[in-house]
Amino acid sequence: MSESQRSPLASLVLFICCLAIAASLFAAAHYLVIDLPAQKNMPAPENAGSSKSNCDLCKHNCKIDKDYFFCLSLCQELECSEKL
Repeated sequence: MSESQRSPLASLVLFICCLAIAASLFAAAHYLVIDLPAQKNMPAPENAGSSKSNCDLCKHNCKIDKDYFFCLSLCQELECSEKL
């Protein structure tokens, strides 16, 4: 009977701390293995600046403009250029 006994509250606190550390390690591993590569491989949205769909839409809208060639030059400059 020389074995020292821990109180139930101390055992519970120790268990909760170990559980929190294990969950943090699991969350970090999940982020590094699954979430981070998925974020890096995500393509740009279709409506992003300098996208082909914006360029095509702008050129299509120029058909009703009075100054067709000026409108096309604006589209080329604003929507169709490949600026980064």
